[in-house]
Amino acid sequence: MNGNYRVFLTGFLVVMWLSATVFAGSLVAPELDVPKDKAKNQVLTTVLKWKPVAGAKSYRVFVASSADMLNNLAPGAACKDCFIDEKTDAPTYQIPAKRLKKDIPYFWTVRAVSDAEEGPNAVVRSYTMASTFFMDMD
Repeated sequence: MNGNYRVFLTGFLVVMWLSATVFAGSLVAPELDVPKDKAKNQVLTTVLKWKPVAGAKSYRVFVASSADMLNNLAPGAACKDCFIDEKTDAPTYQIPAKRLKKDIPYFWTVRAVSDAEEGPNAVVRSYTMASTFFMDMD
């Protein structure tokens, strides 16, 4: 085998190994499950669900009054104008009682979080509340 070819092949394999090592830990955007986009008649304590992301230790959940607010959110930044900006260990999150109102549409997204990074936003979805429903009144 030609010496130049051997150096080239060895260099190529090292580059491929390094590429796999560098990108193997990168988080992807979660795939949102429920509620479906533009879902109607949700309850105030709606349960948000998404598919687990390989390498994620937790997830960061955002609920806001506009899609733009979520789409323009910088990676790792807090969402000071969001109704919800919280972490959860499971790929599900139940909206706490009395955090949302029924008179506006809501937009939500999720990011996977590892020890080293916070991944990109899932594609933003929206949902609206049921016009009437029963809940405890304190």
